[in-house]
Amino acid sequence: MGKKSAEQAPVVEQSRPAAATDKKGRATPKQVKQVKARPPANPPLTAKEARRQAKSSKLTPEQKRQAKEDLRRERARIAEGQWKGDPLFDKYHLPRDRGPERLLVRDLVDSRRTVAQYFFALTMALLLVTNVFPNAVGVLMLVWVAMMAGFALDSYFLCRRVRKLVWQRFPNTKQRKGGLYWYAIQRAIMFRSMRTPRPRMSYKATEADLGQIVK
Repeated sequence: MGKKSAEQAPVVEQSRPAAATDKKGRATPKQVKQVKARPPANPPLTAKEARRQAKSSKLTPEQKRQAKEDLRRERARIAEGQWKGDPLFDKYHLPRDRGPERLLVRDLVDSRRTVAQYFFALTMALLLVTNVFPNAVGVLMLVWVAMMAGFALDSYFLCRRVRKLVWQRFPNTKQRKGGLYWYAIQRAIMFRSMRTPRPRMSYKATEADLGQIVK
């Protein structure tokens, strides 16, 4: 009985998907990938960024020479803008010189003569005179005290004008008064020819000229 039932039992074949058994007569076409348009690369703001972009792109020798020449001209243009204190190059200035408030303070200091700008010259002169005339030390000390008093008084009036003018034009400024005062005194105490950025204002400049951005 067992043998007969085994012979009568139908053979069940496992069905497999057609894809696994049937071969296609042609190759499956590849899907074309859609390439999205990329935005143009940002222009380099610093020399380091320019070098990085130049290395990442394959250029011919002629293109490399042209890129170096363009970079040299751009460096010269930025350096000139920094030296002149041009507001259009404000992003290239040192952090201490950035911002319209700092520009206004620089113009304010450069538009007036101060006792502070002659401070170092007078100090050196007094030291030389002391070595030449040691008996006149008492008189020279009085001159030194008078010079210090003049420096302190002049700096006080300079800070008052800075506070009035800056907060009149920029009532919502986030600059600290102490920082602006110290910035003005530091610039005022330097010789005019040694100030950086270079002074834009002459001694004849009016208050309306200070801090103006000319494009």
